[in-house]
Amino acid sequence: MKRAILITGGNSGIGLAAARELARAGRRLLLASRGLEATEAAARSIRDESPGAEVEALHLDLASFGSVRQFVKEIEGRDLAIDTLVCNAGLQMNDLVLSTDGYETTLAVNHLGHFLLTNLLLPRLAAHAPARIVVVSSGVHDPAQLTGMPKAKIAGWDALFAAGGPDLDAFNGRLAYVNSKLCNLWFTYELVRRLGARGLLKPDGAVSVNAYEPGLVPGSGLARDYSPAARWIWYRLGPGLGRLASRFVAAINTPEVAGAALARVASDPALEAVSGKYFPSHSHFEDAASSDASYDEARAASLWEKSVRVTGLAPGESPLV
Repeated sequence: MKRAILITGGNSGIGLAAARELARAGRRLLLASRGLEATEAAARSIRDESPGAEVEALHLDLASFGSVRQFVKEIEGRDLAIDTLVCNAGLQMNDLVLSTDGYETTLAVNHLGHFLLTNLLLPRLAAHAPARIVVVSSGVHDPAQLTGMPKAKIAGWDALFAAGGPDLDAFNGRLAYVNSKLCNLWFTYELVRRLGARGLLKPDGAVSVNAYEPGLVPGSGLARDYSPAARWIWYRLGPGLGRLASRFVAAINTPEVAGAALARVASDPALEAVSGKYFPSHSHFEDAASSDASYDEARAASLWEKSVRVTGLAPGESPLV
């Protein structure tokens, strides 16, 4: 069976642009998103643009551990050959909404769902080596960058998992998003360390892991939970302004440019054995240092252990548990 690239959130924005790029290169694609109808439409559009492209739409709700587990069972039941996982799906909420399992939804989708999915798929990825994992993060949490977003503030895991921030009694959707993006980097680097400790990391092992940051991409699917007025601005005015600004600011990109860069990190042969790198927009998608906070190994390890407990990962389900 032809090996496939699995992209979460591949029905819009950066994920869809990356999928189009990869389809043109002849790669088989599995697009996994919560909205199956929209994902099927995206798959059809890719096949229309690239006749003969192998693209399949699958249902996956990253806000539900049960959905993630059912999704992996479907993959295993069909014995789908997957050699690349792109953890791309993400959202930002205006109001505090709890996931199916009782966790703040931004963190549940952006971190916990991908954490569980990655661990459950690790045996399958390793079996189809050389394999890759790409985690889409963001530099919005970095105090060294002027982004207009609040900087990451995490006091403890209980408050973060329940309310997205440092306070159980307060919710800030922008802060919850920023915190989740720092968690993406902690997850990436801890995954690299644990795979390396077990001999599973490239170049000697089976899997490579890297993080990617698209920059600000006006018109991407991130705004679907914004207010109606903000959505109108983001989707109607944003793309045109983004195309203009991207000529002068490296941290602003169109979906097409950001998607092509994501496709490169996921498929470039030159990166096959590269791990633990961060490919951000501000460096024109060349590897660069991430925030100082992202290299906190103690917090990354603590987040990993907390994530294992809340997702219910058991010994035998992942080679890292």
